[in-house]
Amino acid sequence: METRRTAAIILYTKDGKILLQHRSPDAPRNPNNWGCFGGGIEEGETPEQTVRRECYEEIEYTLRNPRLIHEEAESGSPHTTEYTYVEEYDPSQSIKLHEGQGYGWFTIQEAFELEISEYRRAMLQKLSPLIFN
Repeated sequence: METRRTAAIILYTKDGKILLQHRSPDAPRNPNNWGCFGGGIEEGETPEQTVRRECYEEIEYTLRNPRLIHEEAESGSPHTTEYTYVEEYDPSQSIKLHEGQGYGWFTIQEAFELEISEYRRAMLQKLSPLIFN
């Protein structure tokens, strides 16, 4: 069975919002859905190195101290293990989108109104108490 390893970042604000990416119509996974920024772990990379690289490549944002809050294996084809990190957004840095068709700041409740995958919905529901504590 093929295994894919990914790392994702949830940037959050003091007022209870999270940053989500609106994926492109031609995205290989979950096209047109909203989700977290991140991507596949490359050979020789740790999950933290991946999340730092992907965050910079996708939105030109430099993570300072990403905190791993969750690791989960998702069944399916391919089988995926995702490492989810969080960090409070530093407003002194701007965001410059390089991947996807847009982004936005949403409360968890607002995120549930968006088109998001069932996996992402369950993950946000489970992790929201950890993000905002």
